[in-house]
Amino acid sequence: MKLRIALHGDRRTAKNTRGRPFCGLGAFVGTGATQRAHVYTAANLDEITIDSHKRMDGARLAKQFEVDMCMVNGGRYWLMDEQDVQGGDVVNFDGVNLLYGGEMTAAEMTAQMQTPYAPNLIYRNTNWIWHAGTPVHLIREPNGTVWVMQEYTKDVDPSLTLDNLHQVGGKLMSLPKGWVFETKVLTKELSLNTARCDGWAAIMRDELHCTYQGCGYGADTSANYVP
Repeated sequence: MKLRIALHGDRRTAKNTRGRPFCGLGAFVGTGATQRAHVYTAANLDEITIDSHKRMDGARLAKQFEVDMCMVNGGRYWLMDEQDVQGGDVVNFDGVNLLYGGEMTAAEMTAQMQTPYAPNLIYRNTNWIWHAGTPVHLIREPNGTVWVMQEYTKDVDPSLTLDNLHQVGGKLMSLPKGWVFETKVLTKELSLNTARCDGWAAIMRDELHCTYQGCGYGADTSANYVP
């Protein structure tokens, strides 16, 4: 494998990230239950357009970097207001600079992309910040777990925009019984910092392929409070 897998170096911060397009890639290594997906994300949002991912050829990149498979993830928009991240190496994938950001089991990454409302774990050192006075889009479980939408996509519903995400709830036809979609305006800053829970984040997708991070999922303590 011609990739160095490690979180190292200084933290990276990005402000005004709400609504910014980004893309990423999963580099799969190994076979069976031990297969890992090493996760890369845009190193500099100023270099990224909504179509940047189309430049990356997963099959060619897998051969170039001597991994079993590369899965390209693109056409997505961030929803937090600020990011504070410790990553690893920045790698040029077909002209797109991506930062090593963490890892999942390959089974969890595949399930996360294919199965709505199925929580999976990712290891990463990230702090997502939503400012007071800004909207957040939530899914509430009856047990008290809250999922915060961290990114959205137009892949399934091209009509989605930053300004109409409050309407997503009416489009979730497969939402599990008792689960509720809600949009609220924060009265204080919300921080989802994986350093509070040993680097682990719980994530899931809805049927529109929007992605959420969990607050209070199991033993998760990443949130400074549950909104």
